Amino acid sequence: MRAASGLAAAAGLRGGAPLATGLAGMAAMAAQSSQAADLSGPYRALVCLFMHGGNDSHNWVVPTDTTGYADYARARQELAWPAHKLLPISVSGQAAGRSFGMPEELAPLRRWYEAGQAAIVANVGPLVRPITKPEYAAGMGLPAKLFSHNDQASTWQSLSPEGARSGWGGRLGDILMSANAYPVFTAVSATGNAVFLSGSQVTQYQVGVEGPVAPSGVSSTSVFGSATAPAALRRMLANVGTSPLQAEYVRILQRGMSANTILQTALPGVSVPPIPATTIPFGTGGSYKLDEDDLTKQLRMVAQMVAAGQTLGMRRQVFMVSIGGFDSHANQMRDQPALMARVANAIDYFLTSMGSLGMLNNVALFTASDFGRALLSNGDGSDHGWGSHHFVAGGMVAGRNIHGRFPSTALGGTDDIGSGRLLPSQSVTQMAAPLGRWMGLSSSDLATVLPGIANFDANALRFL
Repeated sequence: MRAASGLAAAAGLRGGAPLATGLAGMAAMAAQSSQAADLSGPYRALVCLFMHGGNDSHNWVVPTDTTGYADYARARQELAWPAHKLLPISVSGQAAGRSFGMPEELAPLRRWYEAGQAAIVANVGPLVRPITKPEYAAGMGLPAKLFSHNDQASTWQSLSPEGARSGWGGRLGDILMSANAYPVFTAVSATGNAVFLSGSQVTQYQVGVEGPVAPSGVSSTSVFGSATAPAALRRMLANVGTSPLQAEYVRILQRGMSANTILQTALPGVSVPPIPATTIPFGTGGSYKLDEDDLTKQLRMVAQMVAAGQTLGMRRQVFMVSIGGFDSHANQMRDQPALMARVANAIDYFLTSMGSLGMLNNVALFTASDFGRALLSNGDGSDHGWGSHHFVAGGMVAGRNIHGRFPSTALGGTDDIGSGRLLPSQSVTQMAAPLGRWMGLSSSDLATVLPGIANFDANALRFL
């Protein structure tokens, strides 16, 4: 509401369209908080791919050395991925003698990894500060509400439990928006409202897989069966009235409609590869068509926004896409192959599209999820865990490697805090730090975007 009030004071509008330069004028509102940021250089975009439900990443990156696989298989039991279905991956920087593989369903993502344009970040999770197993057992220094879906999803996105008012992607946007001709397109969600993209100044702009989402009542012939309601709504939008609440509502709705008009004009001018109608098989004998996959459609919309951003004067953007279905308490080995295939093929399509646009070096995509799962099987699936492995992909990634110490997968081992729940060796904050630096943040900016970063080695991960 403060941002909208600032827009109300903007005078004169680009091209004579109401609110258009108001949207652009939001840049001045961010200038004060972005003095230290380096927003020069080429365009850059950060893309968060969130896997709702808590992804069991222990089956995405599997130790294949004799000791490591034996520990993994004993812990996982019927959840263990068969060794003959694991594709070897190149790794340096892990303990001598260790080797790793990825399931066949992840082959499209593995290709980017082996090409040096994707990397793995090992055993990441929310932490307040680094802690030891004895400290965990004593309840010392723990993040709030561990193992809770809502709270841990929020903590990944905002570094605070459910109820957080801003996310680290939105706080990043607060600083970055001054670089953009249209700051309203700084933080863009293709998956609905997300705390990750909420800031104090930036307002997340939401799109559907087909483009801008317009208020249907304005252009409809009826609203809730009333033929007169659309005209009444249009009259209301032309008159802010005397109520502060109505004035604010109208102003915000007009801002969204103006942004939609700008984007609808820009999108037809970009050319992004269509999603191929490829049938994607996965290990259980099932299959799906890539051009019908919602995650791939979301990423195509992001690709279109990245391409359109070049004509709209965008310099820094943060995006979010998501996919559900990862709460694998049951039927894990039935459902996990399809989820792997969907994520891997969606990322493959997106990176291929970025390459065709000459923008592969300008984007960094990273995965996130509520939490990892427990290594120990519950008989048909895995229960809530903590540490998990994640991917970062793009042309500037220090790929073909696992960053951070890969944990022991032995039950009762050095990293097991109980039932195969892994104590994270890297915090979400540490994973976010190089992403923020790549986008142009200074050390002081990082302290604003990532509260508590002083508790960690902010330079521990160098995957960009």
